[in-house]
Amino acid sequence: MIYRIMNKIFIVCGPTATGKTKLALELAKKFNGELVSADSRQVYKGLDALTGKDRSEDIPIRLYDVVDVGQEFSVAHFVRLAQIAIGDIYKRVRLPIIVGGTGFYLQALTTSIDTLTVPPNWELRKTLSSMPIEELQQRLQKVNQDRWDGMNDSDRKNSRRLIRAIEVALFTKQRSPSGRQYDALWIGLTAPQAVLKERIARRISERFGKAVTEARKGLPPILGSDPLLLYKAGKITKQEAVDKWLQAEYQYAKRQRLWFRKQKEIHWFDVQHTDYHRDVEELVREWYTKP
Repeated sequence: MIYRIMNKIFIVCGPTATGKTKLALELAKKFNGELVSADSRQVYKGLDALTGKDRSEDIPIRLYDVVDVGQEFSVAHFVRLAQIAIGDIYKRVRLPIIVGGTGFYLQALTTSIDTLTVPPNWELRKTLSSMPIEELQQRLQKVNQDRWDGMNDSDRKNSRRLIRAIEVALFTKQRSPSGRQYDALWIGLTAPQAVLKERIARRISERFGKAVTEARKGLPPILGSDPLLLYKAGKITKQEAVDKWLQAEYQYAKRQRLWFRKQKEIHWFDVQHTDYHRDVEELVREWYTKP
């Protein structure tokens, strides 16, 4: 059944390994939807196993493989490309389903504050540019903890991006958001810590062989790439590489949980519950059919 699209987007978020893409693909078939990835790692070409891309022959997934390794990609790039993708999906009377675990990408897409329009503060930049990376990190956490929590490891170690994040945070702190761009329904998937760690371990085991072939020098700080390079060089065992990768992914998942738990608009579902797919579908249908 095709409903009136209006300005609706459906968001599936939560920590890694909770089955976000699988659920989104199922719902896309039921609600005539297409997916837009909101994952800061999956934008890179050729890193399917390292970044956990789930593909579909039936449903398009936008914003996979949009930049080469080494090419710059920021939240501003994401918002611009996501808005283009959403507009194209609307034109074909389909429902945009945004799926991913990069919280700040989702926040930037759905709030009215557009970081692209925040002007540069040259005096502030001059002051911040003399600070060591550790002090920039502390400064950002002080002015906007949510922005810090939503950054990936690469951005947290990039002084230029930290300075821009502080600049935007200080600018927007003086202004109140004027509302949402979209009528967005947020669905969050979660699981107890032990279950989440088990699911992450299973995914790593399934992806390990292909991920080894993808790991190489010069990659952005993708989780798993460093231990895999050590393994390829014969410096650690396979089990040691798996354990290090698992620990990195699990720590990332904990940060994701912390960030998403602060977002009050999210409807949470535990993936352990047998009927959670049905419950999500009922909620989406109720929201989707409202004029």
